[in-house]
Amino acid sequence: MFGVTEACISQFLKRRKAQDGNTKSQRTGRSRVTDLNDNRNILKTSRTNPRLTVPAIRREVCLNSPSPPSVSTVKRRLNAAGIMRRRPVKKPLISEKNRVARVKWAKEHLNWTRQDWNKILWSDESKFLLFGSDGIQ
Repeated sequence: MFGVTEACISQFLKRRKAQDGNTKSQRTGRSRVTDLNDNRNILKTSRTNPRLTVPAIRREVCLNSPSPPSVSTVKRRLNAAGIMRRRPVKKPLISEKNRVARVKWAKEHLNWTRQDWNKILWSDESKFLLFGSDGIQ
């Protein structure tokens, strides 16, 4: 495949093993702050409570760690596992006052006829931004 004989590769591996005792070279660059157990705990914490923020996951997982990973490290571990950030949908809660007002309105309009409802102009509310975006789709 590479145009080199099998004997040549065999000799190279023998020399390499004789020099440092193994055939695998050490990886270059900085070693990771988190090990496999930390990565597994980060993913487990995120999956058990999906609403936790990344700083909260960091606090929970690395509570008594001598060198806790940064928030960006935790983000990278989650992204590598396919867990992306999502913004929860904002739903307005119906207050007690609003609920009472809705029931009152429904009771007032309970006996309306079709002609009464035809006098109403029905429209749908939409949000339009003339310039830029607020980041919410």
